[in-house]
Amino acid sequence: PMGAILQLALASLLWLQPRAPHHLLGRAPLLSGAGCGVAGCRRRTPTALAPTLSLAAPSSSFAAGPELSVFELCADGRVTPYQSTLTSMHTRLGVRLSARDVRLLRSSTPVLAVRPGFVLFDLGEAKGVLLHDRVVMVGSDRQKVRTIGEEVQHRLDALSRADGAEEYPFEVRVLEAVYELSFTLLEQSLQRLTGLINDLLTALTDSSPAQSDSRRGAALGQLLPLQISLNDLRTRARRLTEILQEVLENEDELAGMCLSLLE
Repeated sequence: PMGAILQLALASLLWLQPRAPHHLLGRAPLLSGAGCGVAGCRRRTPTALAPTLSLAAPSSSFAAGPELSVFELCADGRVTPYQSTLTSMHTRLGVRLSARDVRLLRSSTPVLAVRPGFVLFDLGEAKGVLLHDRVVMVGSDRQKVRTIGEEVQHRLDALSRADGAEEYPFEVRVLEAVYELSFTLLEQSLQRLTGLINDLLTALTDSSPAQSDSRRGAALGQLLPLQISLNDLRTRARRLTEILQEVLENEDELAGMCLSLLE
């Protein structure tokens, strides 16, 4: 069991690191050159997007919902924190979330969904709605939403100062920032789990008289929870990669992600 845990930890670490966000949206050339750049994006409306109810009134079961904390970051740098329900955000954003979109944001399922006029995303800690001129981060914990929003803002500022940044539309830079942040948080979780595994192995291999059988038994009891946590972490990392890959490989969704040029 211990060998399996260590192998899984190493495999997860190696699996995460090559897919750090710059390598993922280092697929940004795909976005910029083949469909989403200032010069490359075709000016047409996507034809095969999933149907939405974006212009219809939300169903009664979603008419009311808990107020969430919102961190709105505009392309010009303005920041506006406020409280809102998911179904009433359209008054500020100009787009209405469908019942399905609301369910997706309320769930913990990773999602990157292109809709007419906006992109819906849930990458774990970072979730919200991306438009051509702003991104809104949402969540139930006000301080966490603010922290995540400010970190996205910091990373977006750094990306905007990079050479050639003017070639990338606002939405592409935001996606890179939120993916970069999401994988950073996953790697931090992996580091914490690695530390716990190392401590556990130390306890299990300690042959000193002070290390009783009961303590070893307690350490052994932690093996399964750690393996479950590692499996969950690896699954989340894989899914974040897959949902981006699915969009990049879909010609119509890739065109629909060109929010700036569709305006």
